[in-house]
Amino acid sequence: MPIYEYKCEDCGSVSEFIVFSPDEEVACRSCGGTKLTKLMSAHNTSTSPGSGSMPDLGGCCGSPGSCGSPGSCCSG
Repeated sequence: MPIYEYKCEDCGSVSEFIVFSPDEEVACRSCGGTKLTKLMSAHNTSTSPGSGSMPDLGGCCGSPGSCGSPGSCCSG
């Protein structure tokens, strides 16, 4: 069940909704308006340090520790 953020075009309020189907109607929680714009939001994942749940994604060049200093191989 995805959670989407919508901005109301009538009052400017931003609300989150769990959307069960693409044709589901949503209304502003502040004013009840139905002119809502879906907002882009970033995925949020949290882990605790040392939990081991996140894989080693490597350096900016694809190999762990491959960047000796910021920008050394990332800019191009």
